Amino acid sequence: MILKGSQRGHGRNLAAHLLNARDNDHVHVADLRGTAAEDLRGALLEIEATANGTKCQQPFFQVIVNPPESANLTREQFAAAFDKIEADMGLADHPRAVVFHEKNGREHAHVVYGRLYNSLTYEHGPKTGEERPLPVLKAKQLSFFKSRLREISQDLHHDLGLELPEGMKDSAKRDPLNFDRATWQQAQRLGEDPRDLKKIIGEAFEFSDSPKAFNAVLEQNAMQLARGDKRGFVVLHHSGEALPLHRFLGVKQADIRARLGQPEHVQTVDQAREFLKERMTAQAERQMEDLKATHDKERRPMVQAVRQLKSEQQQDRRTFMDAQQARQGQEAQARASRIRKGIAGLWDKAQLKFGAGPLARQFAAEIE
Repeated sequence: MILKGSQRGHGRNLAAHLLNARDNDHVHVADLRGTAAEDLRGALLEIEATANGTKCQQPFFQVIVNPPESANLTREQFAAAFDKIEADMGLADHPRAVVFHEKNGREHAHVVYGRLYNSLTYEHGPKTGEERPLPVLKAKQLSFFKSRLREISQDLHHDLGLELPEGMKDSAKRDPLNFDRATWQQAQRLGEDPRDLKKIIGEAFEFSDSPKAFNAVLEQNAMQLARGDKRGFVVLHHSGEALPLHRFLGVKQADIRARLGQPEHVQTVDQAREFLKERMTAQAERQMEDLKATHDKERRPMVQAVRQLKSEQQQDRRTFMDAQQARQGQEAQARASRIRKGIAGLWDKAQLKFGAGPLARQFAAEIE
Protein backbone atom coordinates (compact mmCIF):
# COMPACT_ATOMS: atom_id res chain seq x y z
CA MET A 1 0.00 0.00 0.00
CA ILE A 2 1.92 3.05 -1.25
CA LEU A 3 0.98 6.28 0.57
CA LYS A 4 1.76 9.74 -0.79
CA GLY A 5 0.73 12.76 1.26
CA SER A 6 0.67 16.50 0.67
CA GLN A 7 -0.60 19.62 2.40
CA ARG A 8 -2.46 21.97 0.09
CA GLY A 9 -5.09 24.65 -0.33
CA HIS A 10 -7.40 25.66 -3.21
CA GLY A 11 -10.44 23.51 -2.42
CA ARG A 12 -12.15 24.32 -5.72
CA ASN A 13 -9.20 23.01 -7.76
CA LEU A 14 -8.83 19.97 -5.51
CA ALA A 15 -12.50 19.08 -5.97
CA ALA A 16 -12.18 19.44 -9.76
CA HIS A 17 -9.16 17.11 -9.74
CA LEU A 18 -10.86 14.50 -7.55
CA LEU A 19 -14.03 14.53 -9.67
CA ASN A 20 -12.11 14.37 -12.95
CA ALA A 21 -13.84 11.69 -15.03
CA ARG A 22 -11.79 12.50 -18.13
CA ASP A 23 -8.51 10.99 -16.91
CA ASN A 24 -10.21 8.27 -14.82
CA ASP A 25 -12.54 5.53 -16.01
CA HIS A 26 -14.65 5.68 -12.86
CA VAL A 27 -14.91 8.16 -9.97
CA HIS A 28 -16.82 7.36 -6.76
CA VAL A 29 -17.20 9.70 -3.78
CA ALA A 30 -17.40 7.01 -1.10
CA ASP A 31 -17.53 9.05 2.12
CA LEU A 32 -17.96 12.57 3.46
CA ARG A 33 -17.53 13.18 7.18
CA GLY A 34 -17.63 16.17 9.47
CA THR A 35 -19.15 18.76 7.11
CA ALA A 36 -22.64 20.15 6.65
CA ALA A 37 -22.29 19.97 2.85
CA GLU A 38 -23.33 16.68 1.29
CA ASP A 39 -21.31 16.98 -1.92
CA LEU A 40 -17.52 16.89 -2.34
CA ARG A 41 -17.09 20.38 -3.78
CA GLY A 42 -19.27 21.93 -1.08
CA ALA A 43 -17.45 20.02 1.67
CA LEU A 44 -13.99 21.19 0.54
CA LEU A 45 -15.16 24.78 0.13
CA GLU A 46 -16.67 24.58 3.62
CA ILE A 47 -13.33 23.48 5.11
CA GLU A 48 -11.54 26.22 3.19
CA ALA A 49 -14.02 28.88 4.36
CA THR A 50 -13.39 27.83 7.97
CA ALA A 51 -9.65 28.29 7.42
CA ASN A 52 -10.18 31.88 6.23
CA GLY A 53 -10.55 32.91 9.87
CA THR A 54 -7.05 31.60 10.63
CA LYS A 55 -3.54 32.00 9.22
CA CYS A 56 -3.67 28.51 7.68
CA GLN A 57 -3.01 28.64 3.92
CA GLN A 58 -3.11 24.87 3.40
CA PRO A 59 -6.18 23.52 5.24
CA PHE A 60 -6.16 20.14 3.45
CA PHE A 61 -4.03 17.05 4.00
CA GLN A 62 -4.40 14.71 1.03
CA VAL A 63 -3.20 11.10 1.07
CA ILE A 64 -3.18 8.94 -2.06
CA VAL A 65 -3.64 5.28 -1.12
CA ASN A 66 -2.32 3.15 -3.97
CA PRO A 67 -2.29 -0.68 -3.62
CA PRO A 68 0.39 -2.81 -5.33
CA GLU A 69 -0.35 -3.78 -8.94
CA SER A 70 -0.82 -7.42 -7.96
CA ALA A 71 -3.30 -6.66 -5.14
CA ASN A 72 -7.07 -6.42 -5.46
CA LEU A 73 -8.19 -4.91 -2.16
CA THR A 74 -11.71 -4.86 -0.80
CA ARG A 75 -13.35 -1.67 0.45
CA GLU A 76 -13.04 -3.05 3.99
CA GLN A 77 -9.25 -3.29 3.54
CA PHE A 78 -9.15 0.26 2.19
CA ALA A 79 -11.21 1.37 5.21
CA ALA A 80 -8.72 -0.32 7.54
CA ALA A 81 -5.93 1.62 5.84
CA PHE A 82 -7.80 4.91 6.27
CA ASP A 83 -8.40 4.16 9.97
CA LYS A 84 -4.71 3.47 10.56
CA ILE A 85 -3.61 6.63 8.73
CA GLU A 86 -5.86 8.91 10.76
CA ALA A 87 -5.16 7.12 14.05
CA ASP A 88 -1.38 7.38 13.60
CA MET A 89 -1.50 10.94 12.26
CA GLY A 90 -3.97 12.19 14.89
CA LEU A 91 -6.74 12.96 12.39
CA ALA A 92 -9.48 10.64 13.69
CA ASP A 93 -11.92 13.45 14.57
CA HIS A 94 -11.16 15.67 11.58
CA PRO A 95 -13.46 16.21 8.56
CA ARG A 96 -12.74 13.70 5.82
CA ALA A 97 -13.58 12.96 2.19
CA VAL A 98 -12.83 9.65 0.46
CA VAL A 99 -12.82 9.40 -3.33
CA PHE A 100 -12.02 6.25 -5.32
CA HIS A 101 -10.50 6.47 -8.81
CA GLU A 102 -10.38 3.54 -11.19
CA LYS A 103 -8.27 3.52 -14.35
CA ASN A 104 -7.16 0.65 -16.58
CA GLY A 105 -8.70 -1.86 -14.17
CA ARG A 106 -6.77 -0.57 -11.13
CA GLU A 107 -8.32 1.27 -8.20
CA HIS A 108 -6.73 3.76 -5.83
CA ALA A 109 -8.17 6.15 -3.26
CA HIS A 110 -7.74 9.79 -2.33
CA VAL A 111 -8.39 10.65 1.33
CA VAL A 112 -8.62 14.37 2.09
CA TYR A 113 -8.61 15.55 5.71
CA GLY A 114 -9.37 19.02 7.00
CA ARG A 115 -6.44 20.06 9.18
CA LEU A 116 -8.37 22.51 11.38
CA TYR A 117 -9.54 21.59 14.88
CA ASN A 118 -10.63 23.30 18.10
CA SER A 119 -7.73 23.32 20.55
CA LEU A 120 -9.09 23.03 24.10
CA THR A 121 -5.75 22.99 25.93
CA TYR A 122 -2.42 24.77 25.67
CA GLU A 123 -0.01 22.66 23.61
CA HIS A 124 3.20 24.69 24.00
CA GLY A 125 4.91 26.81 26.60
CA PRO A 126 4.64 26.86 30.38
CA LYS A 127 0.86 26.23 30.33
CA THR A 128 1.13 23.01 28.30
CA GLY A 129 -1.77 20.71 29.18
CA GLU A 130 -3.83 23.38 30.93
CA GLU A 131 -7.36 24.08 29.69
CA ARG A 132 -7.84 27.19 27.57
CA PRO A 133 -10.48 29.71 28.69
CA LEU A 134 -11.93 29.54 25.15
CA PRO A 135 -11.34 27.03 22.32
CA VAL A 136 -8.91 28.20 19.62
CA LEU A 137 -9.21 27.10 15.98
CA LYS A 138 -5.82 25.73 14.88
CA ALA A 139 -4.33 23.69 12.05
CA LYS A 140 -3.02 20.22 12.88
CA GLN A 141 0.77 20.17 12.80
CA LEU A 142 1.90 17.28 10.59
CA SER A 143 5.65 17.28 11.06
CA PHE A 144 7.69 14.71 9.08
CA PHE A 145 4.50 13.35 7.50
CA LYS A 146 6.39 11.74 4.59
CA SER A 147 8.50 9.53 6.85
CA ARG A 148 5.47 8.78 9.05
CA LEU A 149 3.41 7.73 6.03
CA ARG A 150 6.28 5.50 4.94
CA GLU A 151 6.20 3.73 8.30
CA ILE A 152 2.39 3.39 8.13
CA SER A 153 2.74 1.98 4.63
CA GLN A 154 5.19 -0.66 5.84
CA ASP A 155 2.80 -1.62 8.66
CA LEU A 156 -0.14 -1.86 6.24
CA HIS A 157 1.77 -4.17 3.93
CA HIS A 158 2.38 -6.45 6.90
CA ASP A 159 -1.18 -6.20 8.29
CA LEU A 160 -2.83 -6.85 4.91
CA GLY A 161 -0.41 -9.62 3.92
CA LEU A 162 1.04 -7.68 0.97
CA GLU A 163 4.54 -8.09 -0.46
CA LEU A 164 6.71 -5.16 0.59
CA PRO A 165 8.29 -3.46 -2.47
CA GLU A 166 12.08 -3.58 -2.64
CA GLY A 167 12.22 0.22 -2.58
CA MET A 168 10.47 0.25 0.80
CA LYS A 169 12.80 -2.36 2.24
CA ASP A 170 15.83 -0.38 1.09
CA SER A 171 15.63 3.19 -0.30
CA ALA A 172 18.63 2.47 -2.52
CA LYS A 173 16.55 -0.11 -4.40
CA ARG A 174 13.73 2.23 -5.40
CA ASP A 175 12.62 1.99 -9.02
CA PRO A 176 14.50 4.82 -10.80
CA LEU A 177 11.72 5.02 -13.41
CA ASN A 178 9.05 6.04 -10.88
CA PHE A 179 7.83 9.59 -11.44
CA ASP A 180 5.84 12.21 -9.57
CA ARG A 181 2.69 13.93 -10.81
CA ALA A 182 4.51 17.03 -12.10
CA THR A 183 6.83 14.86 -14.20
CA TRP A 184 3.87 12.87 -15.53
CA GLN A 185 1.93 16.03 -16.45
CA GLN A 186 4.90 17.52 -18.28
CA ALA A 187 5.52 14.30 -20.23
CA GLN A 188 1.82 14.14 -21.14
CA ARG A 189 2.02 17.66 -22.60
CA LEU A 190 4.91 16.51 -24.76
CA GLY A 191 3.09 13.35 -25.86
CA GLU A 192 5.84 11.23 -24.29
CA ASP A 193 5.88 8.36 -21.80
CA PRO A 194 7.51 9.72 -18.61
CA ARG A 195 9.25 6.37 -18.02
CA ASP A 196 10.87 6.58 -21.46
CA LEU A 197 12.10 10.12 -20.80
CA LYS A 198 13.44 9.21 -17.36
CA LYS A 199 15.22 6.17 -18.78
CA ILE A 200 16.84 8.09 -21.65
CA ILE A 201 17.98 10.98 -19.45
CA GLY A 202 18.99 8.68 -16.56
CA GLU A 203 21.16 6.41 -18.72
CA ALA A 204 22.76 9.39 -20.46
CA PHE A 205 23.68 10.88 -17.08
CA GLU A 206 24.90 7.59 -15.60
CA PHE A 207 27.39 6.87 -18.38
CA SER A 208 28.64 10.46 -18.84
CA ASP A 209 31.49 12.04 -16.92
CA SER A 210 31.21 15.55 -18.32
CA PRO A 211 28.58 17.98 -19.68
CA LYS A 212 29.94 17.43 -23.19
CA ALA A 213 29.55 13.64 -23.00
CA PHE A 214 26.10 13.97 -21.43
CA ASN A 215 24.95 16.38 -24.14
CA ALA A 216 26.29 14.10 -26.89
CA VAL A 217 24.00 11.29 -25.71
CA LEU A 218 21.05 13.67 -25.39
CA GLU A 219 21.63 14.89 -28.98
CA GLN A 220 21.07 11.35 -30.24
CA ASN A 221 17.54 11.63 -28.82
CA ALA A 222 16.83 15.14 -30.17
CA MET A 223 17.45 16.84 -26.81
CA GLN A 224 19.99 19.32 -25.48
CA LEU A 225 21.58 20.13 -22.11
CA ALA A 226 21.07 23.76 -21.09
CA ARG A 227 20.96 26.05 -18.07
CA GLY A 228 17.59 27.25 -16.84
CA ASP A 229 16.70 30.60 -15.30
CA LYS A 230 16.21 29.36 -11.73
CA ARG A 231 16.34 25.58 -11.83
CA GLY A 232 19.99 24.98 -12.62
CA PHE A 233 20.46 22.40 -15.36
CA VAL A 234 17.57 21.56 -17.68
CA VAL A 235 17.15 19.26 -20.64
CA LEU A 236 15.56 20.92 -23.66
CA HIS A 237 13.10 18.63 -25.43
CA HIS A 238 12.92 18.88 -29.23
CA SER A 239 9.44 20.43 -28.81
CA GLY A 240 11.12 23.41 -27.12
CA GLU A 241 10.01 22.63 -23.53
CA ALA A 242 12.61 22.67 -20.74
CA LEU A 243 12.65 19.62 -18.46
CA PRO A 244 14.13 20.16 -14.96
CA LEU A 245 17.05 17.74 -14.86
CA HIS A 246 16.88 16.99 -11.11
CA ARG A 247 13.22 15.91 -11.45
CA PHE A 248 13.92 13.41 -14.23
CA LEU A 249 17.02 12.08 -12.48
CA GLY A 250 15.50 12.00 -8.99
CA VAL A 251 18.65 13.52 -7.44
CA LYS A 252 19.55 16.87 -5.85
CA GLN A 253 21.04 19.79 -7.77
CA ALA A 254 24.21 19.48 -5.68
CA ASP A 255 24.76 15.91 -6.94
CA ILE A 256 24.23 17.04 -10.53
CA ARG A 257 26.76 19.88 -10.13
CA ALA A 258 29.27 17.44 -8.67
CA ARG A 259 29.13 15.52 -11.97
CA LEU A 260 28.54 18.33 -14.49
CA GLY A 261 30.01 21.41 -12.81
CA GLN A 262 28.22 24.77 -12.71
CA PRO A 263 25.25 25.48 -15.06
CA GLU A 264 26.91 28.73 -16.22
CA HIS A 265 29.37 26.66 -18.29
CA VAL A 266 26.70 25.28 -20.64
CA GLN A 267 24.48 26.91 -23.26
CA THR A 268 21.34 28.86 -22.44
CA VAL A 269 17.87 27.57 -23.20
CA ASP A 270 17.56 30.01 -26.12
CA GLN A 271 20.86 28.81 -27.58
CA ALA A 272 19.77 25.19 -27.23
CA ARG A 273 16.45 25.95 -28.95
CA GLU A 274 18.26 27.60 -31.83
CA PHE A 275 20.59 24.61 -32.15
CA LEU A 276 17.68 22.14 -32.22
CA LYS A 277 15.86 24.32 -34.74
CA GLU A 278 18.85 24.16 -37.08
CA ARG A 279 19.26 20.40 -36.62
CA MET A 280 15.56 19.60 -36.98
CA THR A 281 15.29 20.18 -40.73
CA ALA A 282 12.01 20.80 -42.49
CA GLN A 283 12.07 17.26 -43.90
CA ALA A 284 12.56 15.72 -40.43
CA GLU A 285 9.71 17.84 -39.04
CA ARG A 286 7.41 16.71 -41.87
CA GLN A 287 8.33 13.08 -41.24
CA MET A 288 7.52 13.45 -37.54
CA GLU A 289 4.22 15.17 -38.31
CA ASP A 290 3.29 12.44 -40.81
CA LEU A 291 4.19 9.73 -38.30
CA LYS A 292 2.13 11.42 -35.58
CA ALA A 293 -0.83 11.76 -37.96
CA THR A 294 -0.59 8.04 -38.81
CA HIS A 295 -0.45 7.09 -35.14
CA ASP A 296 -3.43 9.33 -34.34
CA LYS A 297 -5.43 7.78 -37.17
CA GLU A 298 -4.64 4.22 -36.02
CA ARG A 299 -5.35 5.11 -32.41
CA ARG A 300 -8.71 6.84 -33.03
CA PRO A 301 -10.92 3.70 -33.28
CA MET A 302 -9.28 2.23 -30.16
CA VAL A 303 -9.89 5.44 -28.20
CA GLN A 304 -13.51 5.48 -29.38
CA ALA A 305 -13.97 1.85 -28.31
CA VAL A 306 -12.56 2.59 -24.86
CA ARG A 307 -14.86 5.60 -24.48
CA GLN A 308 -17.86 3.51 -25.47
CA LEU A 309 -16.94 0.76 -22.99
CA LYS A 310 -16.34 3.33 -20.25
CA SER A 311 -19.76 4.91 -20.89
CA GLU A 312 -21.50 1.50 -20.79
CA GLN A 313 -19.73 0.55 -17.55
CA GLN A 314 -20.66 3.84 -15.92
CA GLN A 315 -24.32 3.34 -16.88
CA ASP A 316 -24.24 -0.25 -15.58
CA ARG A 317 -22.81 0.95 -12.26
CA ARG A 318 -25.41 3.71 -11.92
CA THR A 319 -28.22 1.22 -12.63
CA PHE A 320 -26.78 -1.25 -10.11
CA MET A 321 -26.38 1.38 -7.37
CA ASP A 322 -29.90 2.73 -7.98
CA ALA A 323 -31.27 -0.80 -7.63
CA GLN A 324 -29.29 -1.30 -4.40
CA GLN A 325 -30.60 1.94 -2.93
CA ALA A 326 -34.19 1.10 -3.93
CA ARG A 327 -33.90 -2.35 -2.34
CA GLN A 328 -32.32 -0.86 0.78
CA GLY A 329 -35.25 1.56 1.13
CA GLN A 330 -37.85 -1.14 0.58
CA GLU A 331 -36.29 -3.50 3.12
CA ALA A 332 -35.88 -0.71 5.69
CA GLN A 333 -39.57 0.12 5.26
CA ALA A 334 -40.52 -3.56 5.62
CA ARG A 335 -38.49 -3.86 8.85
CA ALA A 336 -40.09 -0.68 10.23
CA SER A 337 -43.54 -2.15 9.60
CA ARG A 338 -42.64 -5.11 11.85
CA ILE A 339 -42.16 -2.87 14.90
CA ARG A 340 -45.17 -3.32 17.12
CA LYS A 341 -47.53 -0.53 18.18
CA GLY A 342 -48.20 0.84 21.65
CA ILE A 343 -46.23 -0.18 24.76
CA ALA A 344 -44.75 -3.21 22.97
CA GLY A 345 -43.50 -0.89 20.23
CA LEU A 346 -41.59 1.19 22.79
CA TRP A 347 -39.84 -1.98 23.91
CA ASP A 348 -38.98 -2.86 20.30
CA LYS A 349 -37.57 0.63 19.67
CA ALA A 350 -35.49 0.44 22.86
CA GLN A 351 -33.99 -2.88 21.70
CA LEU A 352 -33.09 -1.37 18.32
CA LYS A 353 -31.63 1.79 19.86
CA PHE A 354 -29.25 -0.11 22.15
CA GLY A 355 -28.62 -3.00 19.74
CA ALA A 356 -29.80 -5.61 22.23
CA GLY A 357 -32.51 -8.27 22.17
CA PRO A 358 -33.77 -10.72 19.54
CA LEU A 359 -35.34 -8.06 17.27
CA ALA A 360 -32.13 -6.05 17.07
CA ARG A 361 -30.10 -9.19 16.30
CA GLN A 362 -32.62 -10.27 13.66
CA PHE A 363 -32.59 -6.86 11.93
CA ALA A 364 -28.78 -6.73 12.03
CA ALA A 365 -28.53 -10.18 10.45
CA GLU A 366 -30.94 -9.18 7.68
CA ILE A 367 -29.03 -5.97 6.92
CA GLU A 368 -25.73 -7.86 6.85
